[in-house]
Amino acid sequence: MKITDVRLVSYRAQLPKGYEAPTLYGGQSIAAYITDFLAVQIQTDEGLTGEVVSAYGGMSLAHSIADRLRPLLIGKDPAYREQIWQDMWRKDRLNYTTQFAIGTVDVALWDLYAKSLNEPLYKVLGAVRDKVPVYASSMEHPTIEDFVREALHYKDIGYQGYKLHVWGDAKRDPALCTAVREAVGDDFPLMVDVAGNYSQIEALKVGRVLEKLDYLWFEEPLREYDLHGQRMLADKLDIPICGLEIAPGAMISAPEYITTRAVDIVRGDVSFKGGVGPLKKMAGLAESFGMDIEVHTNASTLIDAANLHVIASIPNTTYFEQLVPEQLFTLGGVEKIHIDDEGFAHVPAGPGIGAQIDWEMVERYKVAEL
Repeated sequence: MKITDVRLVSYRAQLPKGYEAPTLYGGQSIAAYITDFLAVQIQTDEGLTGEVVSAYGGMSLAHSIADRLRPLLIGKDPAYREQIWQDMWRKDRLNYTTQFAIGTVDVALWDLYAKSLNEPLYKVLGAVRDKVPVYASSMEHPTIEDFVREALHYKDIGYQGYKLHVWGDAKRDPALCTAVREAVGDDFPLMVDVAGNYSQIEALKVGRVLEKLDYLWFEEPLREYDLHGQRMLADKLDIPICGLEIAPGAMISAPEYITTRAVDIVRGDVSFKGGVGPLKKMAGLAESFGMDIEVHTNASTLIDAANLHVIASIPNTTYFEQLVPEQLFTLGGVEKIHIDDEGFAHVPAGPGIGAQIDWEMVERYKVAEL
């Protein structure tokens, strides 16, 4: 089987009726993050296709793939996924192309290869389970009451945890975290994601509050490049530090964080780390050091289906992250990931990643095709 073409369709989805774009990262709108997508279809001479919708990126991602990666893919046998990845990775020198573009293409390649075997991806990777506990992952909200209301809602419908994307204000965040803990009770798992918005001293002070509140982990209190600060927090705090989500270098930068214990829990996903293969390698590296990896998710049903497949093949991870409200983060797929009443996400049955692009939506909101 040979790759004959790579179809790239940029589209800008509409927000569901009644919803506005939420904020993250200290009040920044994420409208583009949840609407600006790229549908990727790898075509072959045998009629099989590998498909994915990017987490975001739109036209900029389309140009990156069209100019730098598509010529490299034409004529290749998709069974040689590792060699193709290595060839794509060499294009990343001096950020000539991005690991996000590489990751998007790599997911489509794995989807294609698993389809060629008529198997779901998680079984091709080596299955550990077929359902995964889910936690709800918030956006920023204007008030403490909004966070409390949302946390209680997802607890009531069976989700197995709740993560606060806090305001990133070290003076206000402790009261927020305290109120949510008091509302949901002592036994419900809670996490915090700061998205790198604290200083070292702020992170240390808030971390000590979170320890008393028995939060499960403290995610991205600092920017990833502050290795000195990361090590200080991991050393001084008992609450696990979770990070490495957006650090460049795919799995190659992970050893420095792991071996120096700059994080206690490794973070990654198929988009930000360059694909399915690198995420599996990072998981194995973390496992060899007795550490867990928790997988970040995005705004696309198809990318998150791929993340879920990888999670189901990793023994040293616990959760699937569902960004909420779900209606804003499940665009682009024909079917959504099934989350049952007990708070488990079920791995799509396949073959491939088991999720289909909603091509009707893609054509309706198409910006351009390259």
